[in-house]
Amino acid sequence: SGDIFDALLGGASDVSGVEKNMEDNVEKSVENVETTVEEKASPSQSLHHLTIDAIEEAFRFRAQNVTTSPLRLLDSNMEWFEVQYSVMKFADRFLEKYTKGSKKKNEEPTWTEEELQTIGGRIVGVLVRLDDLEWEWNHRVSTSTLGQPESPDMIPYNQWKSILGLHPDNVEQRCTKTLDMALLEEEDFARARAERMLALFLLCVEGPAMKASGNRSPDDSEVDFIQDS
Repeated sequence: SGDIFDALLGGASDVSGVEKNMEDNVEKSVENVETTVEEKASPSQSLHHLTIDAIEEAFRFRAQNVTTSPLRLLDSNMEWFEVQYSVMKFADRFLEKYTKGSKKKNEEPTWTEEELQTIGGRIVGVLVRLDDLEWEWNHRVSTSTLGQPESPDMIPYNQWKSILGLHPDNVEQRCTKTLDMALLEEEDFARARAERMLALFLLCVEGPAMKASGNRSPDDSEVDFIQDS
């Protein structure tokens, strides 16, 4: 199903008008990503693993609906800036925990400051527009041959969570509580979902923003971590 996944993870030009607000504020999503037009060496190792770890952890924390550090709007009295602040604090704490852990082990810094800023910007970028990214991914999969019972490409519903990072039976749109419980209890589901959301963000938001501005991220916003494609 490699070609199918390639189509699902198409770039920003494939995003329909309904999801155009994914592109409207691209600068906000990548404002913490350090960029330059100068040539530079690629990172010594992929930035993606730590980024996906953070997003996966954020999914589980978000699913707990903690009112003191909300990663989503929990009620009508909550303001969006509260969520944005919590998201930025989550990213800061996650990277601080990582860097402190490396120092305690007397390890050499794995990434440069610029690369850590890029990782932090991606964590924030995915989480602040997660509703859009989740809707987009659900829409792409549901309207593809992967979700059509008569198609040879169809992925069985009991494998959707581990392969696609999606809950079957349109639970995505109908029952947030069921979705949250699955993210809390099923490690493969949370991991696969984190990978897909980061891939969509890089291909539909960060990558086009970098290209439009003439800048680049340390790894050129490449998506090389989806094994299915």
